[in-house]
Amino acid sequence: MKRFFLLINILIYNTIFATEVVHDEQYYKYKKNDVEIIFTKDNLEFAKQTSTIEPKLHEYYQDTYGWVLDETLYIGLLSHRNQIPNGFSTQLPNNKQMNYVGGVQNIDYFCSTSWLDTLLYHESAHNYQLNVKANPLSRFLHSIFGNGFVLSPMPFIVPNLMENSFMLEGNAVLNESWHGNGGRLYSGRFKAQTILQAKAGNITPQNTYNTTLNFPYSETYYITGGFYNLYMAQKYGLDNINRYFHQHSKLFVWPQLTNHSMKVTTGDYFKDSLEDFASEYASKKLNIAKGKKLFSSQFYYQLNNDKDEIFFIINKDGVSSPELIRVDKQSLKVSKQKDSWLSGKVIKKENQYYTVGSNYTSAFNIYQGLYDSDADILESSKSKIIQGYLSDNTEVYFDVKSSFSEAKLYIGNSFYETVNSSVFIDANDNLYYFKQNAKTRTLYKNKTPIYYYKGFYGIVSDVDSKNNIYFIANSKNGSTLYRYSNAKVNRVLEADNIIEAKLIGDDKVFLSAIGKSEYYYLINELTEIEQTPYETKLFFENKDYYAKTNYKNLPKNEHINLDKKYNSFFDMHYSGTNLFIGSNDNDSTIGNISINFADPLGQNQSSFFLNKDSSEVLISGLSYSSKEYLFNYSLSAYGVLDDANELKTRDYGLMANIKIPFIKFARYYGELGLNYFQDYDTLEREPLSIYLNLSRYEHYGKSRYLNYLNSLELYTVNERNDNIYGGIYNFSHDLPYETYINLGAKYSKTDTKITSFNANINKRGVKVSDASNSIYDNSQIQIPNLIGSLYIQEAGYVEAKLSSVINFSKYYFTFPLSIQRESIYTKYRYYELKSFSQNRYKMNETTIGISLSLVGLNSFAFPLNLEYIYNDGNSRLIEDSGVFRFILEVNF
Repeated sequence: MKRFFLLINILIYNTIFATEVVHDEQYYKYKKNDVEIIFTKDNLEFAKQTSTIEPKLHEYYQDTYGWVLDETLYIGLLSHRNQIPNGFSTQLPNNKQMNYVGGVQNIDYFCSTSWLDTLLYHESAHNYQLNVKANPLSRFLHSIFGNGFVLSPMPFIVPNLMENSFMLEGNAVLNESWHGNGGRLYSGRFKAQTILQAKAGNITPQNTYNTTLNFPYSETYYITGGFYNLYMAQKYGLDNINRYFHQHSKLFVWPQLTNHSMKVTTGDYFKDSLEDFASEYASKKLNIAKGKKLFSSQFYYQLNNDKDEIFFIINKDGVSSPELIRVDKQSLKVSKQKDSWLSGKVIKKENQYYTVGSNYTSAFNIYQGLYDSDADILESSKSKIIQGYLSDNTEVYFDVKSSFSEAKLYIGNSFYETVNSSVFIDANDNLYYFKQNAKTRTLYKNKTPIYYYKGFYGIVSDVDSKNNIYFIANSKNGSTLYRYSNAKVNRVLEADNIIEAKLIGDDKVFLSAIGKSEYYYLINELTEIEQTPYETKLFFENKDYYAKTNYKNLPKNEHINLDKKYNSFFDMHYSGTNLFIGSNDNDSTIGNISINFADPLGQNQSSFFLNKDSSEVLISGLSYSSKEYLFNYSLSAYGVLDDANELKTRDYGLMANIKIPFIKFARYYGELGLNYFQDYDTLEREPLSIYLNLSRYEHYGKSRYLNYLNSLELYTVNERNDNIYGGIYNFSHDLPYETYINLGAKYSKTDTKITSFNANINKRGVKVSDASNSIYDNSQIQIPNLIGSLYIQEAGYVEAKLSSVINFSKYYFTFPLSIQRESIYTKYRYYELKSFSQNRYKMNETTIGISLSLVGLNSFAFPLNLEYIYNDGNSRLIEDSGVFRFILEVNF
């Protein structure tokens, strides 16, 4: 209990750091009104674009959400050394959004003109959803405590932090779509997906308003949630569905009354409106691609081809490593290669296969490019989204650095064109792609426009021997394949659930399609139907607010410059105060208060704290953490203010943690670290530990455990001039049928010369304890059945563990606890201990248990382990040979 509050503060505020590389570029800042944009020199033009959009966007969002942001909004445009196809918005530590440059990797997925604009519309919607505080208590507490946690882990100050992703992401997808920039609601692929989920009976409160492990996984929130929000906005108005969040934030004590919030806002209960939405979409006609299913996958990765074969990766079970599939166009012979692929489109270069992905190439860079089967980057492809190669091996690619807004297409070192879709290269080196102008989508061959239609969705698929062009575009309720031939377009498939297509000759086509519970692949014959791409027209296109915030319709802000440098230390701002109060066994008041500061990029944070724990010792101090450089560190210094029980305490103490992640690429990680801790109790240990960790790890899809781990850690600990050294080794691997094996060993030894009596009186030597607290002492060994703690000369163990996952799930809408899945496990561990008096003790420990993957309050997934441990050790050391215990793992 002594360290609990201090460690909670460190854990909470260290986990809100964003994913940025160390030694990043110099950032600059520009503030106007209550929006501060943080950007690099390379992103200056994108900062101007952001500053042009944001004022008008906030004007509309304030009106439609019924709320004015109560804090400055910090918008980060992260450097090109952070190439991640994503962005995020949060209220912790401050009201901010971080936008990454890498969206061009998924250019066809988002169905939009500008990646940057999509981020601004989507993430700013999150800022309004989460920032709203439509109750006097939250507003009052925020005026004093900022975005802190007060008295309880429940977010009284920011109530909508408890909202489920189905409403948060679905509503943000709705609000990314009415700015004239397109959006996922214009995608026929996603409309078909929603219809299929409705027909399967999967659109229910318990399946959607929960953190589930059901297909199509996170797309339930974004896509099903997006179309539900569209349905509600069309029925009740955009303002009404957006103001759901205003109403929901009034429920600061128990913000799970979703039915109530929706009823007050729209006049319809959430449960009933979702049922009506599902019923409407289930009634829509959808033609399904039929034929022999050749492959299936739980996650979707793009198709690719050359003149000889079609190639792509799949993940059939969703829990193991991906598999490269190659289909010969002539013989239809299939080749498979299961390996450590990053997820992405497969590119073939000189008969070698790579996937387009994003990964650390060092601690200093996260690059997009081509990654081999071991997830190592092809050096020449760094910062490029490769589309393919010309016949002379010249690369055709999107330059990531310059494509923050729209894709910049290059051939070799020369800029070619700004485009709005992926690019297809035919056998004669012709390029095919789409460009977007407002709602007009135009098909190009090289730089010549050849066909246009109304819509935002379109992907070039292939070109046949007669130079006919095939492309995917919307049908009425989905997406299908069309052919451009002799200046005329016809539909060539009956199916509406087509994602991509690659030709096999001129009369057959290899298809990827979306199903109710998987993506599947098959071959169909082409047929000609007189039909052109269907124009998806959403209700808000006739509203006055439509496209009023589109960048191309706004007066440009050219006033941003590089005058103001961003300094991560001096740009720390007050973020919030955490206050926890309780009582101990003597009914004395205990608790913790910490006043926290952090910079918007998440590189530095500091806090002032006052802490009184169960021993009734009052301490105060200062902590500071930095992840700006390769040398990551956190420091906490404290002083003892009061010792009510007159314990032996020191006047002041120090905690320190240093990490140097010197290896960070592919599947490999290496870290050199140092830990030091001084307890205020002078009788407690003061371990100074140095460790070296080297590991390779793999995790795929929805796997419950790591698919592969090979990790070695060596350490040395200096504890009041006693030297302890040792190491930890862990190996784990997945087996068929979601079974996992783990092997491990640990050994610690000290060179201290001391009697066993003095060692245990003075707490010297290797610590063996029934409780684990190895955050600052790597050498400590835990034996759950042990009587308290023991201090000895050396200790070690070897272990083997076998786990098997059971995929039983039960989700609830109103009940606060659901279950995702379970795993049963058994573990054997053999210990050897040696005391300072040279006595040796051997123990055999057997554990059987079950791990329950639970979901609390519809949103927060956490594992609960229930296990029985039997230890046959010496009765002088073992308190109880059989122990039941519950382990609750909390992931901050």
